[in-house]
Amino acid sequence: MAPKGKGKKKGKGNSKKTENRAQEPTPNCIFKPEIISNILSRLPLKTILQYRSVCKQWKKHISKPDFIATHYRHSSSLQSTDSSMIIIQSRVIESNDHVLLRHKPRDSTVELNNPYPCVLSQMSIAGPVNGILCIFRPSFGDVLTLWNPSLSKSKMVKISETNPSQKVSVGLAFDSLKKDLLILRIFCVPPFPGCTKTKVEFEIREMKYPLGWETLKSRTNYFYIDKPSCDAIFKAEPYWLAYDYEEYIPGKYQRLVHFEVSKMDFEWWILPFIGVGDYYANLANFEDSLGFMVWKKTDNSYIDVWEVDDKKFQWRKKCKLGPLSGFCRILGCLRNGDVVAENGDGVLLFYTVNKSELVVQNDENLYPCSVKNTLTLYNTKKGSHVIFDCPEGLLLIEGMVTVEPQDGLKWKSLLSYSFEDTVNGLEAGVLSETALLLLRR
Repeated sequence: MAPKGKGKKKGKGNSKKTENRAQEPTPNCIFKPEIISNILSRLPLKTILQYRSVCKQWKKHISKPDFIATHYRHSSSLQSTDSSMIIIQSRVIESNDHVLLRHKPRDSTVELNNPYPCVLSQMSIAGPVNGILCIFRPSFGDVLTLWNPSLSKSKMVKISETNPSQKVSVGLAFDSLKKDLLILRIFCVPPFPGCTKTKVEFEIREMKYPLGWETLKSRTNYFYIDKPSCDAIFKAEPYWLAYDYEEYIPGKYQRLVHFEVSKMDFEWWILPFIGVGDYYANLANFEDSLGFMVWKKTDNSYIDVWEVDDKKFQWRKKCKLGPLSGFCRILGCLRNGDVVAENGDGVLLFYTVNKSELVVQNDENLYPCSVKNTLTLYNTKKGSHVIFDCPEGLLLIEGMVTVEPQDGLKWKSLLSYSFEDTVNGLEAGVLSETALLLLRR
């Protein structure tokens, strides 16, 4: 018989009440856990980061992969550019260095700390996927650097020992079942007279698994990609404008190539026939659909927007935008349909699509466009701007660290020893704890 006053000892998890309470986002709260989670998932990233300090349950819940995916889905579905974050890649006039800028319509444009080695003269970006961008060196597809600009975190990824003799194109994808980020490196063998069909070879890296890179060959596809990175990412899968291997005509794309995560292989569609003559083409996430945008450069240009029905494997013309005037080149399209272009002075023009002024011409929906905003990027080279409509995301890759300012003089001192050894060291991660830490201020 137990002594009076001493009963069964209390322990963690002995009570069903305690066990249920531990699963709630907040203890002693009148709202159900799913209601709290739904509210949190719709808040801006800055607010979410502050709310991690409310209690341990919230911090744990906000870090869960399912919550991160739900939050990004809400963030990326916002149709107002007032809440959108645009990352701009450009070059400084005097030094020709790469610069990364963050632009929000309601805030001032700010320069971000660049996680990519500042002394490397070539830099390209693929993405975004779930708030992650991949910075790398074209056309080798090496010095891979994953970067979350919203959280200012980055990680350099070791590449495989494969030493391709041809160009490499980089793409990003996200496996929604495994909740994992994927990096693709496609080895682009250019067509040449008398060449035979060659199955496309590529590498893939799953970031959650320490197995390294897996080399694969596309089972049925023959195509050629001439760009360092994918042209667009739609529903967390990359797309490229590509050439038919047997009918290669530089500048005349014939295929839309898509990497399908569930099959771990590529699929493709023949692009719609758009007539003869010189034209420009671009892929974009246009109003929650993958848009193939085609235009000719004139004083008053019109953009034909095509979309593909991935179930029927058919193209249809969605609408026509225009006229657009006063620009030199089109940089891309934002998620809400706004078109971003650059004029002869290097000023960015944001054309808004006036849907309320729809005009039907020759059985086509024509939406007039007008310049809503302009953005002048001082001390940057005109013609060097690249834009990325990048929704804010909470996704972090294991090993990511805070991005700090770089010391260019120390980088140059290191490179003077051996450029190739430095690049190889970056790829292999050898410099991660020595040179990289030394080169941070």
